[in-house]
Amino acid sequence: MTKFRGIAIGVVVLTVIGASYCTNNFISAEKRVRAVCEQIKPGMTISQLQEFGLANGLGGLPYPRPGINFMVEKKSAGRYGCKVFLDAGLVKQVEYQFSD
Repeated sequence: MTKFRGIAIGVVVLTVIGASYCTNNFISAEKRVRAVCEQIKPGMTISQLQEFGLANGLGGLPYPRPGINFMVEKKSAGRYGCKVFLDAGLVKQVEYQFSD
């Protein structure tokens, strides 16, 4: 019986830790992603943007194209990200994006 109790306590502890991690990611996502979006500057090339995104937890642009592109944060399951406007291979404008 004590072995089962130890396993049950372990499962509960891991569940609480996992839920806390996920909850914290969503609670702090807006502030975190806004700060990342503000660091993307007009004039960055697509390759610089890709490197920056991957280094800061945003997915890269698999098929960058002129116009609107989205770089979303993986931690928040893509709900928070940056809307990036590209023209002639350069960043023209960046906006914070929340998808509900």
